[in-house]
Amino acid sequence: MDYELRRGIYGQYKARFSMGHEALGLWLTEELKTDTLLISTLLNEIEKLQNKQCWEYCHSGHEFTLTMNQDGIEVRATLLDESADEAPGELSHYDQESQAGCGLDDFRHLLEAWKQFMHASNSPGSIY
Repeated sequence: MDYELRRGIYGQYKARFSMGHEALGLWLTEELKTDTLLISTLLNEIEKLQNKQCWEYCHSGHEFTLTMNQDGIEVRATLLDESADEAPGELSHYDQESQAGCGLDDFRHLLEAWKQFMHASNSPGSIY
């Protein structure tokens, strides 16, 4: 899973991910944004999952739902769940950009990198 973290000319944080993981970039950019409290919560939940203190954690946002379990995480666009009965198969191409997953360690590293990037990038146009 390759990614690039950037800060735009207007100060917004953006994440671009390799093919198959684009939904993670959208989730970071559109849902997580700069919510350091949510980052801390997610890191704590990852630790609980890895220590087998819980089985699953789910966070529903405006456009995406994040589900974590001991096997890994999945980010899924809410729209996919709403349109599941409408046209199965016809929208499968778009599903790839609307859902993505990875392991817990990779996700933990991603959250830590995002948090560090937000603190380190003081100038517009910074690339991490």
